Amino acid sequence: MSKVINIKRKYFWMLSWMIILNCHLLFSQQEVTFSQYMFNQQLINPAYVGAQSYTQLSILNHSQWLNLDGAPETQALSIGTKLSKKIGIGFSAFNDRIGPARNTSSSIDFAYHLKLNENNLKLGLGLKMSGRLNSLDLSNISTVQSGDNLFAFQSQNELNLNFGAGFHIYSPNFYLGMGIPFILEQDTFNIQRNFYIITGGLFNISESIQLRPSLLFQKTAEIETIYDNSIWLVFSNRFWIGPQYRALLKNVIPSRKAGGYFGAIAGVYLSKSLSLGYAYQGAIGNQSLGITNTSHEIMLRFQFLSKYRGVLRSPRLF
Repeated sequence: MSKVINIKRKYFWMLSWMIILNCHLLFSQQEVTFSQYMFNQQLINPAYVGAQSYTQLSILNHSQWLNLDGAPETQALSIGTKLSKKIGIGFSAFNDRIGPARNTSSSIDFAYHLKLNENNLKLGLGLKMSGRLNSLDLSNISTVQSGDNLFAFQSQNELNLNFGAGFHIYSPNFYLGMGIPFILEQDTFNIQRNFYIITGGLFNISESIQLRPSLLFQKTAEIETIYDNSIWLVFSNRFWIGPQYRALLKNVIPSRKAGGYFGAIAGVYLSKSLSLGYAYQGAIGNQSLGITNTSHEIMLRFQFLSKYRGVLRSPRLF
């Protein structure tokens, strides 16, 4: 048991070392992307808010490197609704922690929606206003060598105001959007601008089975483009399951040499207004520090009736 504890402490110390020396890599060169992003795009694209005919509340928890002290963990909450047929408003917040580093943000989201043609194709234009607290707390770190000067300072905090923007083109069977959740860049924690492009669709295979592919691209100035591809089947408009993989765009498919992630998404509607989702991802290739880099994500989503459509006749999956 003591050997296991010492190994964990060693890994945590090494992880903390990397946090200090490479703070810019951990503080938002690349923002957190949830595996089940397609169910709630509001976190990365404010134009999504109000695109549905109902009020939506989503809660997510994303965990990596289980059983390791200081492992990455992220929580998010969002709620969005219509103020009118053309105006949507929402609130979103997330908390991202890895070791002694923490990133907390809350945002107000606005969107204006336009009808583009008679086939129910619409365009949403969104704006996000946010406050963001980045912090580094070294007070609880135990080093391998006592009196390590690297950890002489105890904490560092920075509060920033920011804004984001995006567009969302959608119909009952298709969507395409682009979001920039934080446009302003800051130097202290090296917050960089992240660009997201998201698209997906719906294809009826039979009366009870639907195919729903989803694709996401994520890009920053200093990191190559990453893409996430999901293809899942929906049964009787209540259950869904399918594979998911994530890799650098230049590598196309994850591999041991190039790295990347393979995983799966599954979920069920517990009622017409409540759904439960789960996502798993496992790393391919190099395992940093000998740690098995897997992630688990849980989602709860509530959908409340809207006065603009009267009755929520069937569950919506995006």
